[in-house]
Amino acid sequence: MQPIIKMKQTILHIRKGGWPVLISTLIKLPYRLVLIIVDFLALPISIPIIILIRIFKPIYHIRFGYFYGGRIGHFVFDTAMAAIIKRNNSEGAYLFYFLPNISNQHWSKMVKRELNVFYWVRLLDFANSIIPGGEDHSIIPGLNQAYASRDINGLIYHSDFSFTFTNNETESVKKWLHAKGWNEGEKIICFHIRDNEYLSTKNWRYHNYRNSDVKTYIPAMELLANKGYWVMRMGKKMHEPIKSSHTKIIDFPFDKNRNDLIDIWLCANCELMVTTGSGPDAISDVYRRPILHLNYLPITDLHSWSNSHFYPKKLYWKESGLLLSFEEYCQNNFFRSENYEYFGINIVDLNSKEITDSVLEKIKIIEGKYILSVEDNQLQNNFWDTALKTKKFSEFNEFIHPDAGISLSFLRSNPNWLN
Repeated sequence: MQPIIKMKQTILHIRKGGWPVLISTLIKLPYRLVLIIVDFLALPISIPIIILIRIFKPIYHIRFGYFYGGRIGHFVFDTAMAAIIKRNNSEGAYLFYFLPNISNQHWSKMVKRELNVFYWVRLLDFANSIIPGGEDHSIIPGLNQAYASRDINGLIYHSDFSFTFTNNETESVKKWLHAKGWNEGEKIICFHIRDNEYLSTKNWRYHNYRNSDVKTYIPAMELLANKGYWVMRMGKKMHEPIKSSHTKIIDFPFDKNRNDLIDIWLCANCELMVTTGSGPDAISDVYRRPILHLNYLPITDLHSWSNSHFYPKKLYWKESGLLLSFEEYCQNNFFRSENYEYFGINIVDLNSKEITDSVLEKIKIIEGKYILSVEDNQLQNNFWDTALKTKKFSEFNEFIHPDAGISLSFLRSNPNWLN
């Protein structure tokens, strides 16, 4: 891995997270120092190997890359993109290693079945990074690229690749589902509602604008359960359990038999992922499952490469009480809660009715029961025409999935938003 990139990333995290992140970094420092010492001790062996690799590049091109597994979203997305790129360009060898701290151990196991992931690659990558001219042998993950794990070229859409589950893994998950009362063939809808418990120990409060109250989603969950769907509330850590007695609503974070395999499998095989925009939805994304992003900010960051609809949080000017226009949403595309406060913007979450209306709209589209009218098509076309003419939006969204779009219920409720 490039040492300078890692150093800059660590400094950025400390600046954003403050004292708790600094303390956490210092606690991990001894282990990281051991890794660095090993990197240097291996140089007498790794440097000659790198020199040979560069000499033989015209005959056989070897590349080195790494994955940060500490955040499931980046971990899933970057590994999937690497696997697709490897399949599209099979010449030479692609060698990878994992950075410490893996958020989902089962995903790492699935990745290793497809990609060449070994610890010793770290030693070669380190040697390659300190000898000038090694760029052609280095693979930078999406996390550290300009667009930060975004599929701006539509590689996922144009590929049929996905990491596979073994028969034993699938049967294991189905056994867990059967114990809940699930029957073969019944469809599953996942909800991932980010709340204040997310990264609470790492001082990510500046991301609180992305959190939502799960209670506002319960009417939509119960509506889907009454329609025969199994509803899974996903996540490893959540602030509070769901207060619903419906037998088809499973609160996965509080299930005593929860494990990493079930976590991955459900998100990969659901009929729909309803999300506020957080790590687990990347699983549904790379498995090409329909996604509904609710309470999503900033609007410029939407996943235009996916089969996804979006209903953003509502932003109002404090002084006038007016809803920001689409262009103003793009101009104020902040990734920190305090910036919205500084510029006089109130953030208002969706209410239960808005959430339910949007969920019902998306599920009808999936079921083939939603017939788009001429007016609907015009609304969606107006959104994309306006969005792609807006620089702050278009530079992050080059490839547009044919089924991606803004929630029509949002556009109808705010007819002047695009003007």
